[in-house]
Amino acid sequence: MANSTVQFDLTNPQHVAMRKLMADIYARHCEAHSQGLPLMALRYLGMAQGLEKVALYVLADHTLTQLCFELTCSLHGMDSIARIEVAA
Repeated sequence: MANSTVQFDLTNPQHVAMRKLMADIYARHCEAHSQGLPLMALRYLGMAQGLEKVALYVLADHTLTQLCFELTCSLHGMDSIARIEVAA
């Protein structure tokens, strides 16, 4: 995947708050996979998708929407890798 040209605006409190939430979801998703809890990881993926919707429909912030979308894509990728590892 190409590197994102979209970046957090760290002078914007909404971006700072969303960045913390996204980092927490990412870390918990990774932890769920490392503990062999795919359903828990799926819940965190759903949270990431929820953040994307909040960014788009509530905050109307297209930068945050793009960043949340990229998080969701990343978590989907990790889920795919985990499924392949389990099947192998």
